[in-house]
Amino acid sequence: MPEYDFAILNMLDRNRRGLTTRKYFLDRLAPVFFSPRVEHLIHLKDLGFRGCNVFFPLGPDNWKQMESDQRGFMWKKSESIMQDFAVGNMAADRRLKMSLQTGEAKFPLLFGDNFIKALAAVMVKHALERKTINKLIMVGKMAELFPLVDHLGGYGLPVSVQNQCPARDEAIAWRLLYDKGWAVSNSYISPENWMQGDLIILFQPGYKRLAMAAPGAFWLELNDEGHNLAPSLENELVRVGMDNHLSMLAPILESILYTKAGISGNNVEINGLEFVPEIKNGADLETLIEAGEQLGLWEPFRQGWS
Repeated sequence: MPEYDFAILNMLDRNRRGLTTRKYFLDRLAPVFFSPRVEHLIHLKDLGFRGCNVFFPLGPDNWKQMESDQRGFMWKKSESIMQDFAVGNMAADRRLKMSLQTGEAKFPLLFGDNFIKALAAVMVKHALERKTINKLIMVGKMAELFPLVDHLGGYGLPVSVQNQCPARDEAIAWRLLYDKGWAVSNSYISPENWMQGDLIILFQPGYKRLAMAAPGAFWLELNDEGHNLAPSLENELVRVGMDNHLSMLAPILESILYTKAGISGNNVEINGLEFVPEIKNGADLETLIEAGEQLGLWEPFRQGWS
């Protein structure tokens, strides 16, 4: 049996219907008919890593409908699969973050959040080396993006973080502006002001058309709908019949990054249902970036966005 580097968990995109999915029957039949199983074997040839796809043949609402004891059985079966494949953590489809109950998995469950921030930093540097960028615009929540904003502030470019509720993050923006001198602002999403020379990074879905319509601006979609970012890797997921958006790719690569960089459940903090490294500032993010560089994780993305 070859060595495996990751396992990625996903469910059905839709919920099962019919008599067997009523709660009474679901709790009794799930361990028999809907138990987790290895659905696909994945080989990311460009990177030299292999993994397996752990599939729950249920939809997100079916999962939430089950009794906690039955979900616990499913997690134990998943952990047994992890042991069979000798992997120390489980990547999970980012679209399941709202469906999986906090604390039920007793092993590291990774959704790719920190990988995406590290990828954004790498791609900003890549863009600055090849294009004339006057301003960085990030559509997302300041609190979640703080390590990235802290890292990017060192480039000396204006950074505008835009979201639907900027008031809650004003203190963070002031801290970066006055404590560190970074040219950081926080405002409502304002596509009417996106213009030539802006690099727009979309961490929230729903704004791609607006970014594409901004005259002379560059854009990068790093949310669950992100696609065509690293075609060589995405094609390997398609080849085995899996979704190839960033919602799947980011958790897989985060799992590889943590495993190969020696980050495990013993040196991370538990944040909700995730076991995540303590990425608190730009310096911490730089550690992930360097580890990814050594593993060659960033090159497929650089090649995909010339």
